[in-house]
Amino acid sequence: MSNRPDSWLEIPIGEVTDVNPRKEVDLSHEDLVSFVPMAAVDEVSGTIAAPIDRPYSEVSKGFTHFRDGDVVFAKITPSMENGKSAVARALTNATGMGSTEFHVLRSQGAIDPDYLWRFVRQESFRKAAQGVMSGAVGQQRVPADYLRTHLIPLAPLAEQRRIVAKVDSLTARIARGSRELARIPALIARYKQRLLALAASGELTRRWRLSKKASDWSIVSVEDIAQTTFDGPFGSNLKSSDYVESGVRVVRLENIGALHFIQQKKTYISEEKYQGLRRHTLEPDDVLFSSFIAEEIRVCQFPADLPTAAINKADCFCVRPDSTKCLPAFLAFRLASPTSYEELKLAVHGATRPRISLSHLRAYQFKLPSLEEQTEIVRRIEVAFTWLDQVAADHTTAVRLLSKLNSSILTKAFNGALVPQDPDDEPASALLKRIETQKALQPRQNRGRKPHARAIKEEPMTLAKSLEQVLSEADEWLSAQTAFQRCGIADGASTADVEQIYAQMRDLDKAGRLQAETVTDSGGRKLYDRLRLKVA
Repeated sequence: MSNRPDSWLEIPIGEVTDVNPRKEVDLSHEDLVSFVPMAAVDEVSGTIAAPIDRPYSEVSKGFTHFRDGDVVFAKITPSMENGKSAVARALTNATGMGSTEFHVLRSQGAIDPDYLWRFVRQESFRKAAQGVMSGAVGQQRVPADYLRTHLIPLAPLAEQRRIVAKVDSLTARIARGSRELARIPALIARYKQRLLALAASGELTRRWRLSKKASDWSIVSVEDIAQTTFDGPFGSNLKSSDYVESGVRVVRLENIGALHFIQQKKTYISEEKYQGLRRHTLEPDDVLFSSFIAEEIRVCQFPADLPTAAINKADCFCVRPDSTKCLPAFLAFRLASPTSYEELKLAVHGATRPRISLSHLRAYQFKLPSLEEQTEIVRRIEVAFTWLDQVAADHTTAVRLLSKLNSSILTKAFNGALVPQDPDDEPASALLKRIETQKALQPRQNRGRKPHARAIKEEPMTLAKSLEQVLSEADEWLSAQTAFQRCGIADGASTADVEQIYAQMRDLDKAGRLQAETVTDSGGRKLYDRLRLKVA
Protein backbone atom coordinates (compact mmCIF):
# COMPACT_ATOMS: atom_id res chain seq x y z
CA MET A 1 0.00 0.00 0.00
CA SER A 2 1.19 3.53 -0.80
CA ASN A 3 1.14 4.69 2.82
CA ARG A 4 3.58 1.97 3.93
CA PRO A 5 7.33 2.64 4.03
CA ASP A 6 9.22 2.38 0.73
CA SER A 7 11.33 -0.46 2.14
CA TRP A 8 8.23 -2.66 2.46
CA LEU A 9 6.47 -4.90 -0.05
CA GLU A 10 2.97 -6.31 -0.22
CA ILE A 11 3.28 -9.88 -1.39
CA PRO A 12 1.30 -13.14 -1.37
CA ILE A 13 2.07 -15.30 1.66
CA GLY A 14 2.83 -18.18 -0.69
CA GLU A 15 5.81 -16.27 -2.13
CA VAL A 16 7.60 -16.05 1.21
CA THR A 17 6.46 -19.33 2.77
CA ASP A 18 5.89 -22.93 1.82
CA VAL A 19 2.24 -23.66 2.55
CA ASN A 20 1.82 -27.27 3.70
CA PRO A 21 5.37 -28.23 2.68
CA ARG A 22 6.29 -31.78 1.78
CA LYS A 23 7.39 -33.96 4.67
CA GLU A 24 11.16 -34.18 5.01
CA VAL A 25 12.43 -36.15 8.00
CA ASP A 26 15.63 -37.89 8.96
CA LEU A 27 14.26 -40.13 11.68
CA SER A 28 14.06 -43.81 12.50
CA HIS A 29 10.90 -45.55 13.68
CA GLU A 30 12.04 -45.41 17.32
CA ASP A 31 12.85 -41.70 17.40
CA LEU A 32 10.45 -39.61 19.46
CA VAL A 33 8.57 -36.66 18.01
CA SER A 34 6.10 -34.16 19.50
CA PHE A 35 2.48 -35.12 18.94
CA VAL A 36 0.24 -32.02 18.89
CA PRO A 37 -3.57 -32.39 18.95
CA MET A 38 -5.68 -29.31 18.28
CA ALA A 39 -6.38 -28.86 22.01
CA ALA A 40 -2.66 -28.41 22.70
CA VAL A 41 -2.53 -25.12 20.76
CA ASP A 42 -3.14 -22.05 22.93
CA GLU A 43 -4.99 -19.47 20.85
CA VAL A 44 -4.03 -16.63 23.17
CA SER A 45 -0.30 -17.13 23.68
CA GLY A 46 0.39 -18.77 20.32
CA THR A 47 2.23 -21.62 22.00
CA ILE A 48 1.96 -25.38 21.92
CA ALA A 49 1.13 -26.49 25.44
CA ALA A 50 2.16 -29.91 26.73
CA PRO A 51 2.76 -31.82 23.48
CA ILE A 52 3.03 -35.59 23.88
CA ASP A 53 6.16 -37.48 22.88
CA ARG A 54 5.30 -40.40 20.58
CA PRO A 55 7.51 -42.78 18.56
CA TYR A 56 7.72 -41.64 14.97
CA SER A 57 6.43 -45.03 13.79
CA GLU A 58 3.09 -44.42 15.53
CA VAL A 59 2.38 -41.04 13.94
CA SER A 60 4.30 -40.98 10.69
CA LYS A 61 1.14 -41.41 8.64
CA GLY A 62 -2.29 -39.83 8.91
CA PHE A 63 -1.08 -36.66 10.66
CA THR A 64 0.24 -33.25 9.67
CA HIS A 65 4.02 -32.85 9.79
CA PHE A 66 5.78 -29.65 10.86
CA ARG A 67 9.06 -28.64 12.43
CA ASP A 68 10.57 -25.99 14.68
CA GLY A 69 9.92 -22.49 13.34
CA ASP A 70 6.80 -23.45 11.37
CA VAL A 71 3.52 -21.64 11.95
CA VAL A 72 0.56 -23.98 12.43
CA PHE A 73 -2.85 -22.52 11.60
CA ALA A 74 -6.15 -24.28 12.37
CA LYS A 75 -8.15 -24.57 9.18
CA ILE A 76 -11.39 -26.03 10.57
CA THR A 77 -14.35 -24.36 12.24
CA PRO A 78 -14.60 -23.25 15.04
CA SER A 79 -10.89 -23.57 15.88
CA MET A 80 -9.92 -21.18 13.07
CA GLU A 81 -12.42 -18.50 14.11
CA ASN A 82 -11.21 -18.80 17.71
CA GLY A 83 -7.60 -18.15 16.71
CA LYS A 84 -5.95 -21.55 17.09
CA SER A 85 -2.48 -20.90 15.67
CA ALA A 86 1.05 -21.03 17.00
CA VAL A 87 4.75 -20.94 16.23
CA ALA A 88 6.20 -24.42 16.72
CA ARG A 89 9.14 -24.36 19.14
CA ALA A 90 11.23 -26.85 21.14
CA LEU A 91 9.71 -29.86 19.41
CA THR A 92 11.26 -33.21 20.26
CA ASN A 93 13.83 -33.93 17.55
CA ALA A 94 12.66 -30.60 16.06
CA THR A 95 9.68 -32.49 14.60
CA GLY A 96 5.96 -32.27 15.24
CA MET A 97 3.10 -34.44 14.07
CA GLY A 98 -0.36 -33.08 14.71
CA SER A 99 -3.97 -32.78 13.77
CA THR A 100 -4.82 -33.05 10.11
CA GLU A 101 -6.81 -29.85 10.65
CA PHE A 102 -3.65 -27.71 10.65
CA HIS A 103 -2.26 -25.77 7.73
CA VAL A 104 1.52 -25.34 8.01
CA LEU A 105 3.38 -22.18 6.95
CA ARG A 106 7.15 -22.51 6.65
CA SER A 107 9.26 -19.40 6.11
CA GLN A 108 11.58 -19.40 3.12
CA GLY A 109 13.83 -16.95 4.97
CA ALA A 110 12.34 -13.55 4.17
CA ILE A 111 9.68 -13.58 6.90
CA ASP A 112 10.12 -14.07 10.61
CA PRO A 113 7.78 -16.81 11.93
CA ASP A 114 6.69 -14.64 14.86
CA TYR A 115 5.86 -11.77 12.50
CA LEU A 116 3.88 -14.17 10.29
CA TRP A 117 1.99 -15.63 13.27
CA ARG A 118 0.95 -12.19 14.47
CA PHE A 119 -0.39 -11.43 11.02
CA VAL A 120 -2.48 -14.59 10.62
CA ARG A 121 -3.90 -14.39 14.16
CA GLN A 122 -5.45 -10.97 13.49
CA GLU A 123 -9.22 -10.97 13.80
CA SER A 124 -9.50 -9.26 10.42
CA PHE A 125 -7.48 -12.05 8.78
CA ARG A 126 -9.61 -14.74 10.41
CA LYS A 127 -12.86 -13.01 9.45
CA ALA A 128 -11.72 -12.88 5.84
CA ALA A 129 -10.72 -16.56 6.04
CA GLN A 130 -14.15 -17.40 7.42
CA GLY A 131 -15.69 -15.92 4.30
CA VAL A 132 -13.91 -18.41 2.02
CA MET A 133 -14.44 -21.55 4.09
CA SER A 134 -15.89 -24.53 2.25
CA GLY A 135 -17.18 -27.96 3.14
CA ALA A 136 -20.13 -29.49 4.94
CA VAL A 137 -21.71 -27.77 7.92
CA GLY A 138 -19.72 -28.27 11.11
CA GLN A 139 -16.64 -29.31 9.15
CA GLN A 140 -15.91 -26.21 7.09
CA ARG A 141 -12.28 -25.52 6.32
CA VAL A 142 -10.07 -22.70 5.04
CA PRO A 143 -8.53 -23.76 1.71
CA ALA A 144 -4.76 -23.67 1.44
CA ASP A 145 -5.00 -21.38 -1.60
CA TYR A 146 -6.46 -18.65 0.60
CA LEU A 147 -3.21 -18.64 2.57
CA ARG A 148 -1.04 -18.83 -0.53
CA THR A 149 -2.69 -15.89 -2.27
CA HIS A 150 -3.49 -13.61 0.68
CA LEU A 151 -1.31 -10.49 0.61
CA ILE A 152 0.93 -9.75 3.57
CA PRO A 153 2.80 -6.49 4.21
CA LEU A 154 6.47 -7.54 4.24
CA ALA A 155 8.83 -5.33 6.22
CA PRO A 156 12.63 -5.62 6.15
CA LEU A 157 13.63 -8.64 8.24
CA ALA A 158 15.32 -6.56 10.95
CA GLU A 159 12.22 -4.35 11.21
CA GLN A 160 10.01 -7.42 11.44
CA ARG A 161 11.90 -8.44 14.55
CA ARG A 162 11.63 -4.96 16.05
CA ILE A 163 7.89 -5.04 15.36
CA VAL A 164 7.55 -8.41 17.10
CA ALA A 165 9.46 -7.15 20.15
CA LYS A 166 7.34 -3.98 20.33
CA VAL A 167 4.07 -5.88 19.91
CA ASP A 168 5.11 -8.31 22.64
CA SER A 169 5.96 -5.46 24.98
CA LEU A 170 2.65 -3.69 24.39
CA THR A 171 0.51 -6.82 24.58
CA ALA A 172 2.21 -7.77 27.86
CA ARG A 173 1.19 -4.39 29.28
CA ILE A 174 -2.35 -4.89 27.98
CA ALA A 175 -2.47 -8.33 29.59
CA ARG A 176 -1.38 -6.84 32.92
CA GLY A 177 -4.05 -4.17 32.57
CA SER A 178 -6.67 -6.82 31.79
CA ARG A 179 -5.71 -8.79 34.87
CA GLU A 180 -6.01 -5.71 37.04
CA LEU A 181 -9.34 -4.74 35.47
CA ALA A 182 -10.65 -8.25 36.04
CA ARG A 183 -10.30 -7.70 39.79
CA ILE A 184 -12.55 -4.64 39.86
CA PRO A 185 -16.03 -6.24 39.69
CA ALA A 186 -15.25 -8.48 42.67
CA LEU A 187 -13.87 -5.51 44.61
CA ILE A 188 -17.01 -3.48 43.89
CA ALA A 189 -19.27 -6.34 44.98
CA ARG A 190 -17.20 -6.84 48.14
CA TYR A 191 -17.32 -3.14 48.99
CA LYS A 192 -21.11 -3.07 48.55
CA GLN A 193 -21.50 -6.07 50.82
CA ARG A 194 -19.27 -4.43 53.39
CA LEU A 195 -21.40 -1.27 53.32
CA LEU A 196 -24.55 -3.30 53.84
CA ALA A 197 -22.97 -5.19 56.71
CA LEU A 198 -21.91 -1.92 58.37
CA ALA A 199 -25.42 -0.56 57.93
CA ALA A 200 -26.98 -3.68 59.46
CA SER A 201 -24.68 -3.55 62.49
CA GLY A 202 -25.16 0.18 63.08
CA GLU A 203 -21.49 1.02 62.48
CA LEU A 204 -22.24 2.99 59.32
CA THR A 205 -24.12 5.66 61.28
CA ARG A 206 -22.63 5.20 64.75
CA ARG A 207 -21.12 8.70 64.92
CA TRP A 208 -24.24 10.24 63.36
CA ARG A 209 -26.35 8.48 65.99
CA LEU A 210 -24.19 9.79 68.83
CA SER A 211 -24.23 13.36 67.48
CA LYS A 212 -28.00 13.29 67.05
CA LYS A 213 -28.58 11.44 70.33
CA ALA A 214 -30.86 9.18 68.34
CA SER A 215 -32.95 6.50 70.03
CA ASP A 216 -31.70 2.96 70.43
CA TRP A 217 -32.52 0.33 67.82
CA SER A 218 -35.43 -2.01 68.54
CA ILE A 219 -35.73 -5.68 67.63
CA VAL A 220 -38.60 -6.36 65.20
CA SER A 221 -39.70 -9.07 62.80
CA VAL A 222 -40.52 -8.56 59.14
CA GLU A 223 -44.16 -9.22 59.97
CA ASP A 224 -44.07 -6.49 62.65
CA ILE A 225 -43.18 -3.75 60.17
CA ALA A 226 -45.26 -4.96 57.22
CA GLN A 227 -48.72 -3.92 56.10
CA THR A 228 -48.94 -7.27 54.35
CA THR A 229 -46.77 -10.11 53.09
CA PHE A 230 -47.81 -12.58 50.43
CA ASP A 231 -46.54 -15.16 47.96
CA GLY A 232 -47.67 -15.42 44.35
CA PRO A 233 -50.18 -17.94 42.97
CA PHE A 234 -48.80 -21.41 42.45
CA GLY A 235 -49.76 -24.73 40.93
CA SER A 236 -52.92 -24.76 38.85
CA ASN A 237 -53.73 -21.18 39.89
CA LEU A 238 -51.14 -19.91 37.40
CA LYS A 239 -49.77 -22.16 34.68
CA SER A 240 -47.44 -21.56 31.75
CA SER A 241 -50.39 -22.00 29.44
CA ASP A 242 -51.93 -18.86 30.99
CA TYR A 243 -49.15 -16.65 29.61
CA VAL A 244 -49.97 -14.34 26.72
CA GLU A 245 -48.08 -11.84 24.55
CA SER A 246 -49.29 -8.73 26.43
CA GLY A 247 -51.54 -7.71 29.25
CA VAL A 248 -50.89 -7.73 33.01
CA ARG A 249 -47.26 -8.26 34.01
CA VAL A 250 -46.20 -11.35 36.00
CA VAL A 251 -43.09 -10.82 38.12
CA ARG A 252 -41.05 -14.01 38.20
CA LEU A 253 -37.87 -15.05 39.98
CA GLU A 254 -35.83 -14.00 36.96
CA ASN A 255 -36.97 -10.41 37.48
CA ILE A 256 -35.58 -10.17 41.01
CA GLY A 257 -31.94 -9.09 40.89
CA ALA A 258 -29.52 -8.15 43.63
CA LEU A 259 -31.06 -4.82 44.68
CA HIS A 260 -32.36 -4.11 41.18
CA PHE A 261 -35.47 -5.09 39.27
CA ILE A 262 -34.72 -6.80 35.95
CA GLN A 263 -37.08 -5.23 33.44
CA GLN A 264 -36.09 -7.09 30.30
CA LYS A 265 -37.60 -10.50 31.05
CA LYS A 266 -41.33 -10.00 30.52
CA THR A 267 -44.25 -12.35 31.10
CA TYR A 268 -47.95 -11.45 30.88
CA ILE A 269 -51.39 -12.80 31.64
CA SER A 270 -54.71 -11.64 30.21
CA GLU A 271 -56.89 -9.07 31.95
CA GLU A 272 -59.49 -11.79 32.43
CA LYS A 273 -56.99 -14.07 34.20
CA TYR A 274 -55.81 -11.15 36.30
CA GLN A 275 -59.29 -10.55 37.71
CA GLY A 276 -59.06 -13.86 39.56
CA LEU A 277 -55.58 -13.05 40.93
CA ARG A 278 -56.00 -9.40 41.91
CA ARG A 279 -55.09 -10.10 45.55
CA HIS A 280 -51.52 -10.66 44.33
CA THR A 281 -51.29 -7.17 42.80
CA LEU A 282 -47.96 -5.44 43.44
CA GLU A 283 -47.53 -1.77 44.33
CA PRO A 284 -44.57 0.60 43.83
CA ASP A 285 -41.85 0.16 46.46
CA ASP A 286 -43.07 -3.28 47.51
CA VAL A 287 -40.01 -5.28 48.55
CA LEU A 288 -39.68 -8.43 46.41
CA PHE A 289 -37.72 -11.33 47.86
CA SER A 290 -36.59 -14.48 46.06
CA SER A 291 -37.27 -17.54 48.17
CA PHE A 292 -34.26 -19.30 46.66
CA ILE A 293 -31.11 -18.64 48.67
CA ALA A 294 -27.87 -20.10 47.38
CA GLU A 295 -24.81 -17.82 47.18
CA GLU A 296 -26.67 -14.61 47.99
CA ILE A 297 -30.05 -13.10 48.75
CA ARG A 298 -31.86 -11.56 45.80
CA VAL A 299 -34.15 -8.75 46.87
CA CYS A 300 -35.30 -5.51 45.23
CA GLN A 301 -37.99 -2.87 45.26
CA PHE A 302 -40.83 -3.07 42.78
CA PRO A 303 -40.52 -0.13 40.35
CA ALA A 304 -43.13 2.58 39.90
CA ASP A 305 -42.67 2.94 36.14
CA LEU A 306 -44.20 -0.29 34.79
CA PRO A 307 -46.87 0.59 32.22
CA THR A 308 -49.23 -2.19 33.35
CA ALA A 309 -50.53 -3.71 36.54
CA ALA A 310 -48.47 -6.61 37.87
CA ILE A 311 -48.70 -9.65 40.13
CA ASN A 312 -46.00 -11.83 41.64
CA LYS A 313 -45.50 -15.50 40.87
CA ALA A 314 -44.95 -18.28 43.38
CA ASP A 315 -41.65 -18.07 45.30
CA CYS A 316 -41.49 -14.31 44.68
CA PHE A 317 -42.38 -13.09 48.15
CA CYS A 318 -43.80 -9.59 48.51
CA VAL A 319 -43.33 -7.50 51.68
CA ARG A 320 -45.25 -4.23 51.76
CA PRO A 321 -43.66 -2.20 54.58
CA ASP A 322 -45.58 0.15 56.78
CA SER A 323 -43.70 3.33 55.91
CA THR A 324 -44.46 4.82 59.32
CA LYS A 325 -42.27 2.06 60.79
CA CYS A 326 -39.79 1.02 58.14
CA LEU A 327 -38.67 2.59 54.87
CA PRO A 328 -38.92 0.18 51.89
CA ALA A 329 -35.38 1.05 50.78
CA PHE A 330 -33.99 0.38 54.25
CA LEU A 331 -35.73 -3.01 54.40
CA ALA A 332 -34.37 -3.96 50.96
CA PHE A 333 -30.82 -3.00 51.98
CA ARG A 334 -31.17 -4.82 55.30
CA LEU A 335 -32.44 -8.03 53.72
CA ALA A 336 -29.69 -7.87 51.05
CA SER A 337 -26.94 -7.63 53.67
CA PRO A 338 -24.52 -10.49 54.36
CA THR A 339 -25.86 -10.41 57.91
CA SER A 340 -29.33 -11.43 56.70
CA TYR A 341 -27.82 -14.04 54.40
CA GLU A 342 -25.92 -15.74 57.20
CA GLU A 343 -29.00 -15.75 59.42
CA LEU A 344 -31.61 -16.75 56.83
CA LYS A 345 -29.58 -19.52 55.21
CA LEU A 346 -30.04 -21.49 58.44
CA ALA A 347 -33.73 -21.75 57.53
CA VAL A 348 -33.02 -23.02 54.01
CA HIS A 349 -34.54 -26.38 53.10
CA GLY A 350 -34.44 -28.45 49.94
CA ALA A 351 -31.33 -30.11 48.56
CA THR A 352 -31.74 -29.37 44.86
CA ARG A 353 -33.62 -26.06 45.18
CA PRO A 354 -32.53 -24.43 48.45
CA ARG A 355 -35.13 -21.94 49.61
CA ILE A 356 -36.95 -20.52 52.62
CA SER A 357 -40.68 -20.30 53.22
CA LEU A 358 -42.75 -17.14 53.55
CA SER A 359 -43.32 -17.95 57.21
CA HIS A 360 -39.55 -17.95 57.76
CA LEU A 361 -39.29 -14.53 56.15
CA ARG A 362 -42.18 -13.15 58.20
CA ALA A 363 -40.56 -14.39 61.42
CA TYR A 364 -37.10 -13.06 60.57
CA GLN A 365 -35.97 -10.58 63.25
CA PHE A 366 -33.58 -7.67 62.90
CA LYS A 367 -32.64 -4.43 64.65
CA LEU A 368 -34.58 -1.41 63.42
CA PRO A 369 -33.36 2.19 63.88
CA SER A 370 -35.55 5.27 63.98
CA LEU A 371 -37.03 6.56 60.73
CA GLU A 372 -34.61 9.48 60.81
CA GLU A 373 -31.62 7.14 61.07
CA GLN A 374 -33.09 4.84 58.43
CA THR A 375 -33.23 7.85 56.10
CA GLU A 376 -29.56 8.63 56.81
CA ILE A 377 -28.52 5.01 56.26
CA VAL A 378 -30.38 4.86 52.94
CA ARG A 379 -28.82 8.17 51.84
CA ARG A 380 -25.28 7.01 52.60
CA ILE A 381 -25.71 3.67 50.89
CA GLU A 382 -27.28 5.23 47.79
CA VAL A 383 -24.50 7.83 47.50
CA ALA A 384 -21.84 5.13 47.81
CA PHE A 385 -23.63 2.76 45.42
CA THR A 386 -24.02 5.52 42.83
CA TRP A 387 -20.28 6.12 42.92
CA LEU A 388 -19.54 2.38 42.76
CA ASP A 389 -21.94 1.92 39.85
CA GLN A 390 -20.11 4.69 37.99
CA VAL A 391 -16.83 2.88 38.66
CA ALA A 392 -18.42 -0.28 37.27
CA ALA A 393 -19.57 1.58 34.15
CA ASP A 394 -16.08 3.04 33.66
CA HIS A 395 -14.69 -0.46 34.10
CA THR A 396 -16.98 -1.81 31.37
CA THR A 397 -15.85 0.96 29.02
CA ALA A 398 -12.18 0.32 29.83
CA VAL A 399 -12.55 -3.42 29.18
CA ARG A 400 -14.24 -2.73 25.84
CA LEU A 401 -11.52 -0.31 24.77
CA LEU A 402 -8.73 -2.55 26.03
CA SER A 403 -10.05 -5.46 24.00
CA LYS A 404 -9.65 -3.32 20.86
CA LEU A 405 -6.09 -2.29 21.64
CA ASN A 406 -4.47 -5.51 20.45
CA SER A 407 -6.19 -5.17 17.10
CA SER A 408 -5.17 -1.51 16.82
CA ILE A 409 -1.57 -2.33 17.67
CA LEU A 410 -1.38 -5.02 14.98
CA THR A 411 -2.99 -2.69 12.44
CA LYS A 412 -0.32 -0.07 13.15
CA ALA A 413 2.37 -2.75 13.09
CA PHE A 414 1.46 -4.01 9.62
CA ASN A 415 1.15 -0.49 8.25
CA GLY A 416 4.69 0.40 9.28
CA ALA A 417 3.57 2.86 11.96
CA LEU A 418 4.52 1.01 15.14
CA VAL A 419 8.32 1.23 15.13
CA PRO A 420 10.69 3.64 13.37
CA GLN A 421 12.36 2.57 10.16
CA ASP A 422 16.13 2.15 10.02
CA PRO A 423 17.72 3.33 6.74
CA ASP A 424 20.41 0.67 7.21
CA ASP A 425 17.84 -2.15 7.04
CA GLU A 426 17.96 -4.25 3.89
CA PRO A 427 14.72 -3.48 1.98
CA ALA A 428 12.28 -6.34 1.59
CA SER A 429 12.70 -6.34 -2.20
CA ALA A 430 16.47 -6.67 -1.91
CA LEU A 431 16.12 -9.42 0.68
CA LEU A 432 13.85 -11.44 -1.61
CA LYS A 433 16.28 -11.08 -4.53
CA ARG A 434 19.19 -12.14 -2.35
CA ILE A 435 17.35 -15.22 -1.08
CA GLU A 436 16.30 -16.13 -4.62
CA THR A 437 19.90 -15.84 -5.80
CA GLN A 438 21.14 -18.00 -2.94
CA LYS A 439 18.57 -20.66 -3.80
CA ALA A 440 19.60 -20.67 -7.44
CA LEU A 441 23.28 -21.10 -6.55
CA GLN A 442 22.63 -23.82 -3.94
CA PRO A 443 23.03 -27.36 -5.37
CA ARG A 444 20.03 -29.65 -4.94
CA GLN A 445 20.81 -32.35 -2.41
CA ASN A 446 19.11 -35.63 -1.68
CA ARG A 447 18.69 -36.05 2.01
CA GLY A 448 19.47 -39.46 3.43
CA ARG A 449 17.42 -41.24 6.03
CA LYS A 450 18.36 -43.30 9.00
CA PRO A 451 17.81 -47.06 8.71
CA HIS A 452 14.22 -48.29 8.80
CA ALA A 453 12.77 -44.86 7.98
CA ARG A 454 10.70 -46.35 5.17
CA ALA A 455 7.10 -45.41 4.62
CA ILE A 456 4.56 -47.06 6.86
CA LYS A 457 1.52 -48.31 5.03
CA GLU A 458 -1.61 -46.46 6.09
CA GLU A 459 -4.49 -48.77 6.85
CA PRO A 460 -7.80 -47.15 5.96
CA MET A 461 -10.16 -46.81 8.91
CA THR A 462 -13.58 -48.39 8.88
CA LEU A 463 -16.45 -46.19 10.02
CA ALA A 464 -18.02 -47.50 13.20
CA LYS A 465 -21.47 -46.15 12.35
CA SER A 466 -23.14 -44.07 9.70
CA LEU A 467 -23.93 -40.44 10.50
CA GLU A 468 -27.66 -41.15 10.22
CA GLN A 469 -27.33 -44.00 12.74
CA VAL A 470 -25.37 -41.84 15.21
CA LEU A 471 -27.87 -38.96 15.05
CA SER A 472 -30.84 -41.33 15.24
CA GLU A 473 -29.47 -43.04 18.36
CA ALA A 474 -28.70 -39.72 20.03
CA ASP A 475 -32.20 -38.34 19.34
CA GLU A 476 -30.93 -34.88 20.35
CA TRP A 477 -28.47 -32.19 19.28
CA LEU A 478 -24.86 -33.37 18.95
CA SER A 479 -21.86 -31.21 18.23
CA ALA A 480 -20.54 -31.97 14.76
CA GLN A 481 -17.25 -33.06 16.31
CA THR A 482 -18.99 -35.50 18.67
CA ALA A 483 -21.11 -36.89 15.86
CA PHE A 484 -18.06 -37.44 13.67
CA GLN A 485 -16.18 -39.11 16.52
CA ARG A 486 -19.07 -41.51 17.13
CA CYS A 487 -18.91 -42.38 13.45
CA GLY A 488 -15.25 -43.24 13.93
CA ILE A 489 -13.68 -40.08 12.52
CA ALA A 490 -10.76 -38.77 14.58
CA ASP A 491 -7.18 -37.64 14.07
CA GLY A 492 -5.64 -40.18 11.74
CA ALA A 493 -8.80 -40.94 9.77
CA SER A 494 -8.22 -41.51 6.08
CA THR A 495 -9.28 -38.95 3.52
CA ALA A 496 -11.70 -41.48 2.07
CA ASP A 497 -13.43 -41.88 5.44
CA VAL A 498 -13.72 -38.11 5.89
CA GLU A 499 -15.16 -37.73 2.41
CA GLN A 500 -17.62 -40.56 3.12
CA ILE A 501 -18.98 -38.60 6.14
CA TYR A 502 -19.24 -35.48 3.99
CA ALA A 503 -21.21 -37.43 1.42
CA GLN A 504 -23.56 -38.73 4.11
CA MET A 505 -24.12 -35.19 5.39
CA ARG A 506 -24.86 -33.92 1.90
CA ASP A 507 -27.32 -36.75 1.29
CA LEU A 508 -29.15 -36.12 4.58
CA ASP A 509 -29.24 -32.38 3.89
CA LYS A 510 -30.49 -32.88 0.34
CA ALA A 511 -33.22 -35.19 1.65
CA GLY A 512 -34.31 -32.47 4.09
CA ARG A 513 -33.53 -34.68 7.09
CA LEU A 514 -30.63 -32.76 8.65
CA GLN A 515 -30.83 -29.80 11.03
CA ALA A 516 -27.70 -27.77 11.71
CA GLU A 517 -27.08 -24.60 13.68
CA THR A 518 -24.17 -22.65 15.12
CA VAL A 519 -23.71 -22.42 18.91
CA THR A 520 -22.09 -19.24 20.23
CA ASP A 521 -21.04 -17.95 23.64
CA SER A 522 -22.57 -14.91 25.37
CA GLY A 523 -20.28 -12.63 23.38
CA GLY A 524 -21.40 -14.01 20.04
CA ARG A 525 -18.18 -15.93 19.53
CA LYS A 526 -18.65 -19.18 17.65
CA LEU A 527 -18.15 -22.30 19.77
CA TYR A 528 -19.18 -25.12 17.45
CA ASP A 529 -21.81 -26.37 15.02
CA ARG A 530 -24.35 -28.93 16.14
CA LEU A 531 -26.46 -31.43 14.24
CA ARG A 532 -29.58 -33.54 14.64
CA LEU A 533 -32.07 -35.35 12.50
CA LYS A 534 -35.28 -33.54 11.71
CA VAL A 535 -38.35 -34.96 13.36
CA ALA A 536 -40.44 -36.77 10.77
